[in-house]
Amino acid sequence: MEPPMDIVGKTKEDASLPKATMTKIIKEMLPPDVRVARDAQDLLIECCVEFINLISSESNEVCSREEKRTIAPEHVIKALEEYELHKGGPPD
Repeated sequence: MEPPMDIVGKTKEDASLPKATMTKIIKEMLPPDVRVARDAQDLLIECCVEFINLISSESNEVCSREEKRTIAPEHVIKALEEYELHKGGPPD
């Protein structure tokens, strides 16, 4: 049995974000005196990948319902709204 594929055609294990960049973002978001354990950083990065997969998948569904072939920003916004993560208006 093959591993499940995500919407970009890679296995879930292959999907990742640049670790150095994500570590930098995590450090920038916290006060300078706060340290984050490596396991916690890895978990945060894993959560970000899952969030991107979730929104990408929902954006694809929105796009399909509208019989479009390319996901546009408005499809992503609608996906965020469906998960109550965006409240109308133009994107920031």
